[in-house]
Amino acid sequence: MPDKARTPSETLAQLRQNLAQHFDREELRTLCFDLGIKHENFPDPLDSMARELVAYCERSQQISQLVNRCRELRPDVSWVGPQSRLFICYKRHADPDRQLANHLHDFLTAQGHDVFIDTGMRTGTAWLEKIDQEISSSDFMIVLLSKASADSELVKAEINRAYEHRQSLGRPNILPVRIAYEGLLPYAIAAFLNPLQYVVWHSDADNERVGYDILAAIEGRLPDQAPVRATSLVGSTAVSEDGRIVSDDESLHPPLPQFDPRFLGDMEAPGGAVKPGDKLYIERKADELLRSEVLKSGSTTTIRAARQTGKSSLLIRGIQHAREHGARVAYLDMALVDQEYMKKPEVFLRYLAEFIVCELGLDIAHLDKVWSSSLGPQNKLTHLMKDHVLPASDARIVLAMDEVDRLLQTPFHSDFFGMLRAWHNTRALDDRWNKLNIVMVISTEPHLLITDMQSPFNVGLRLYLEDFNEAQVRDLNQRHGSPVQPSDLSSLMDLLSGHPYLTRKALYVLVTEHWNFPDLLRVAASDQGPFGDHLRHLHWLLRDEPDLREALKQIIRQEHCTDDERFFRLLRAGLVKGSGEVCKCRCDLYRLYFKDKL
Repeated sequence: MPDKARTPSETLAQLRQNLAQHFDREELRTLCFDLGIKHENFPDPLDSMARELVAYCERSQQISQLVNRCRELRPDVSWVGPQSRLFICYKRHADPDRQLANHLHDFLTAQGHDVFIDTGMRTGTAWLEKIDQEISSSDFMIVLLSKASADSELVKAEINRAYEHRQSLGRPNILPVRIAYEGLLPYAIAAFLNPLQYVVWHSDADNERVGYDILAAIEGRLPDQAPVRATSLVGSTAVSEDGRIVSDDESLHPPLPQFDPRFLGDMEAPGGAVKPGDKLYIERKADELLRSEVLKSGSTTTIRAARQTGKSSLLIRGIQHAREHGARVAYLDMALVDQEYMKKPEVFLRYLAEFIVCELGLDIAHLDKVWSSSLGPQNKLTHLMKDHVLPASDARIVLAMDEVDRLLQTPFHSDFFGMLRAWHNTRALDDRWNKLNIVMVISTEPHLLITDMQSPFNVGLRLYLEDFNEAQVRDLNQRHGSPVQPSDLSSLMDLLSGHPYLTRKALYVLVTEHWNFPDLLRVAASDQGPFGDHLRHLHWLLRDEPDLREALKQIIRQEHCTDDERFFRLLRAGLVKGSGEVCKCRCDLYRLYFKDKL
C-alpha cells in the first residue's frame, strides 16, 4: 500500500479530530445548517458531535461538501491533503460499472479529493452545462470501461470533450479503468487514451487496490504498463457491418454506434486475415454499384448519407472488393485527423502526401524531394502523385476518404476539392491518372458549399444511402429470429423510420434482454430506455448550438426550416430529413425526445 495514502478510516478519523479541534459547538451547528443537515439529535459533547457529523456525511455521501466547507472556514488548517478535482465517467444503469463508480467516489472523496459523479439522469441544457463545466474544471477524468460502456455514445462524447479541454486548457488527464474487459476499445475512444497508463479491475476484491492505483496516477506514481493486447477470437474471419470482429459462429452481436476501420489493414488480397462477412448486413443497390465502380479505370465516386446509415460499412466492402481484384488502397478517415493538421493547407497536404506514400509502401525520399521545391502545396501533391505514386504501381490505386465533409470546416476546402476535381478532369489528357480511383464519403449536400466548377462531388458516380425500407427491416427482423411480430412492424417503422443503427439496436435489445415490443415502444423516447445513451449523446452535440436547437424546434413544430445552413448542419448530424421547404425529424423517436428537451 502506498506510504503517502491514508486508508479511508484514517482519513475520517483525521477529519473528526480537526473538526473537534478547530470548531466549537455553535460553529459545528452552523456548519450543519450550511450543509442542510439536521443536528438536533447529535450528542452535545464536542468530540461526539464531530463523530456524528462525519458519520452522517459518510452515509449521505457529503464528505466532499463537508471538507470543502471546512476549507473555506478554516483555510489555515491542513484538512485531508492536496486536493484534485476528479470526474468519474461511466455508463449509467450498467453494473458493475455503477457499483465501482460509487465506491471510487466514496474512496477518493475520503482521501480529500473533489469527486464528481453523475448519479442522476437529469436532462436539459442545465444538465449539459453542468457536465461540461465539471469536465473542464477537472484535473483527472476517471473513465470506467467495461464491455457495456465501451460502446456507449455518451461515454465517447465525454471523453472527446475532455480531450478538447485538455488541448486548450491542459486538463483533464484521462485515466481508463478497464472493468473485466480486455477487448479492443472502440477506435473513437482508444485514439484519445494513453495506451500505457491504465488500471485493471477484475472483481470486487480489486476495489481498494484500484482506488490506490488511481491515487498513484494522480500523484504521478503510476508506472507505465504494457499496452493491453485484446483477446483474439478463435476462428475469427469476419468483420461485422460496423467494423467489429466476429467469430464464424456468432450470429448476433450488438451494433457499434460508429464504424471501426482498424481491420482494414489486415484485409490484404488475396484472402486476407479478416473479411467483411456479417450475417446481419443488409445489402443495398449501392453495394453492387460501388463494386462495379472501383474496378473501372479512373473513377470518382461519392457516397452520401446521414449519420449511422451505413456509409462506412459500404465503403469497407468496396475497398475489400477492389483489393480482391488486385487494387492497392490508401484509406483515410478524416474524422481521426488531428485538428492541428487541419489549420493550414500546406500542413494538411503534406500530411496527406505522407499518408498516401506510407499506405502504399513507397519510398519517402521522393516525398521529401518534391516537398523541398518552391511549388505551392497543391502543385507539390499533384506532382508527387503524377510522377512518383502512380508510375510506381502496376496495379490500380484506390484513394478512399471517409468523413470528407470535415474538410468543409477548413478555410482551404475549396482549393482542396478543386484539386481533386482537376485530377478527375486530367484523366482525359493524361492516362496516368486513370490508375487512380477516388472514393469519398460525405454527410452533407456539398454543392451548397462548393461551386460546381470546383466540386468533385457532382462528377462520376454519386451513391445516396437511405434508411432501411420496410422490406429491409422485415428481412433484418427475420435474421434476428423475428422478435417483432408482423403486426408490429409498421409501428417499428413509424418509430425509427428504418434508421439502420437504431433498428439494429432495437432488435438486439429485444432478443438479448428479452423485452417485448410494446414495452420497448413505451419507454423508447425516455432517458432510461434502450436508446437513452444515443439520445443523450445527440442532445450533448446540440449543447453549445442555440441556433441549431432553434432550427430543430422549428422543424418539430412546423416541419419547415427557414435557414438552409442550419438545416444542412442538422442533416449532417443525422437528425432531420427532407429539404428546407418540407423537412422533419429523421424518425419519430427524435421528434418525441426533443419536443420536450428544446
